[in-house]
Amino acid sequence: MIAPLVERPVTAVFVLMLAQVVFWTLAPALSHSAPPLDVVEMYTWGREGVVATFKHPNLPGLILEATRLLSDQSGWPAYLVSQLFVAATFWVTFALGRDLMDAPRALTGTLLLTGVYFFSWPTPEFNHNVAQMPIWAALTLTLWRATTAGRWFYWLALGALAGLGLWAKYSFGVVLVVAAVWILWDGDARKRLLTPGPWIALAAFAAVAAPQAIWLIDNDFAPFGYAARRASSGEWHASLEFLATLAIDCAPMLIVLGIAGYFGAAHTQTAPPTTARARNFLLLLGLGPTVLMALGALVSGASLRASWGAPMLSLVGLLVVALMHDKFSADRLRRVALSAGVLVVLTSGLYFAHMRYGAAFTGKPLRGNWPQAEVSTQMSGTWRAETNGAPLEVVAGDIWTAGLVSMNGANPPSVLINGDYATSPWVTRQEVEQYGAMAVWSGDQPEALRDFIGARPVRVWTFYAPEAGPMGRGVDIHYAIIPPAATK
Repeated sequence: MIAPLVERPVTAVFVLMLAQVVFWTLAPALSHSAPPLDVVEMYTWGREGVVATFKHPNLPGLILEATRLLSDQSGWPAYLVSQLFVAATFWVTFALGRDLMDAPRALTGTLLLTGVYFFSWPTPEFNHNVAQMPIWAALTLTLWRATTAGRWFYWLALGALAGLGLWAKYSFGVVLVVAAVWILWDGDARKRLLTPGPWIALAAFAAVAAPQAIWLIDNDFAPFGYAARRASSGEWHASLEFLATLAIDCAPMLIVLGIAGYFGAAHTQTAPPTTARARNFLLLLGLGPTVLMALGALVSGASLRASWGAPMLSLVGLLVVALMHDKFSADRLRRVALSAGVLVVLTSGLYFAHMRYGAAFTGKPLRGNWPQAEVSTQMSGTWRAETNGAPLEVVAGDIWTAGLVSMNGANPPSVLINGDYATSPWVTRQEVEQYGAMAVWSGDQPEALRDFIGARPVRVWTFYAPEAGPMGRGVDIHYAIIPPAATK
């Protein structure tokens, strides 16, 4: 079956996309009894309909809220959405590779992404990094087409994508800087500055990004303060660790290249070399954002998280294929395709086994093993029993525990994160006084929650996750009730 697929690259890409969606949606859907932390957080923010939060812009949350309203479900739709975003990244990467080289090599570069960590194991956790992936890739595609063909609609799409990327994560600005460098550096692109195209892009960018800019101004640029606090503990070697970790995350791709024979002799009938302009584009857009972020951290002393580099690796497969054009052959492409298929099935299977059976060896359930439905039902039932059946409107606590409690129902309660009104402006003191609130937490109690609860009694409910086995340790959820005004 592999041979016919590589002779029809478009079909092969669609098969890859389908396999990614099916296997990586089923793996978490069949093994999780609670969504990953970031998914719980996205649902929490999404139901409030806000443009941004104290951490990030809210595009992922708004997307998950739309799926919740359409499906009346929380959980598995998030896994599906995440894989659709990854599959879209595959397609856009293939389209760019086809423009820069040819369809067979574009297919090779896209298949190689299955050997990049960020396109497999972390993808069940739909978050800002995953949401950026197809937008980041699409921006590079439209940048190439706008600065090559010069048509106005490519410039319009480029500007709209630039603005949309900032709805996914503010660090998207890194690739915008590199895109601007390309426009100023490349001779053909620079000539376009004298045409209406770039100014159409600028207008589209301003229109799409305006709500984010207004929110940031109105909220004292709170996410940047949060990011600065989170990245303030870096050492001089943080940049090197960031780059080294990203290289390690690409290690399975190197194994695929080895299996395919890319580290062997050049093929007798080599593919034509990529044009210098296309190669420079891949080098700048493929490596530039990573280098720029590492240099910024080196200068500022900030720490970096490897996950922030996830969308930056969408071009790594194309870049490798472009630089190793003399190693390409149809037989090697077939081996890459076979290896990619094995990787998708193997890694998703290992993920399923890890989530489904891992806790049996440790006795301690993973977060994904928490019985979310039971937690929500138990806490909601306790609330109703102690408030004469009053509806639960507000849950205060750490984002994980409070988020699990608030996931069920057609009209789920709002979450007052850590009992802190400053980080949860969608809940007011007046609402808590009127409707009451249930405070919940697991592990260490958030400091702000202490003042929120005051002298009210704290109780504990303990659950046991079946995945941890009969010897598994129980998990304690602490809770306190602030009753509604009508029942006081």
